[in-house]
Amino acid sequence: MNDIALRLGISKMTVSRALRGGKHVEAELKGKILQAAAELGYRPDPEIAKLMTHMRRTRKTSAPQTLAFVWAERSSRERESSSWSQQLVLGAHRQAEKLGFKLEEFHLAARGMTGRRLSEILEARGIPGFILSPLVSRSRGHVSMAWEKFCSVVIGLGYARPQLHRVHHHHYLGMMTALRMLKKQGYKRIGFYCGSTINERMFRAWSASFLAHHPLTKPGELLALRKSLNCSDFQEWLRRAKPEVVIDGGHLVKEWLEEMPRDRRPQHVSLGWRADMPEVAGVDQQADVLGAAAVDLLVTQYQQNERGIPESPRIVMTEGVWRTAQLEKAEPRRTGGVKGRVDG
Repeated sequence: MNDIALRLGISKMTVSRALRGGKHVEAELKGKILQAAAELGYRPDPEIAKLMTHMRRTRKTSAPQTLAFVWAERSSRERESSSWSQQLVLGAHRQAEKLGFKLEEFHLAARGMTGRRLSEILEARGIPGFILSPLVSRSRGHVSMAWEKFCSVVIGLGYARPQLHRVHHHHYLGMMTALRMLKKQGYKRIGFYCGSTINERMFRAWSASFLAHHPLTKPGELLALRKSLNCSDFQEWLRRAKPEVVIDGGHLVKEWLEEMPRDRRPQHVSLGWRADMPEVAGVDQQADVLGAAAVDLLVTQYQQNERGIPESPRIVMTEGVWRTAQLEKAEPRRTGGVKGRVDG
């Protein structure tokens, strides 16, 4: 940086700001600095960059920098009633604290709250970036935040607009793992009953993986994607398809299966395993890992002074772990493996 400053007759601070993408350097001068850096073969030292970022942050304030976790659709009551949501935000809080930040939650579903209003609140409080929770409904596909003022990350694929940096669970790998574990047990007539909307929201990753990795060449009616899920339709599908095992995206069919006689009840596997229902085997999506990954991606943008809609959005995928239907604690296996026992 000293060499560049001497060549151009400017201060090292101006060089530093330009190389970090600072907004307070004129475009023409910034271009000259970047050109000189390229000619001199300048490369940043990641360890020094990390140290300087920390020093700049601690000089600004003794309190941790606050980042926001924005619930796009869930109210505070809905967030408290969802174990997945609790696990997600807990992982985010822990990672933010680990990296020296503080995470504060906001709700777009709160009375009188809008994207623009929330943007004004975040800007007034000096919050530079936020994580946006999963978007479920099409109506929430576009959230009118003042994107240009913040760094941001969206959790999940969904219908979010504009295209931003995202983190999401590797759903394709999750289905593949479930099928491999079941095939290892000798099952062939493996059925999948799920809502079509949630499958489309993840760009049909579940159905694509189901068809690609199913033990039968033509699964036929074993794949059931429905716009509307109800018990009568589920029972009718069971009679027609006769699956040995039913995979579902959560735990919706659990209650319906429990209403059936045990000798007629197929095995049950969930792609959204829950700790409060350990009797059902499945893929633990590890929402806490997902929340931590979102914080990592957001902090990276903050440290690199990135704001607004990215030119090349990044997608970070996290793996789940396979959980057997055993009440005692079992050592989890990465979803890429096939060893283990399904105690359905």
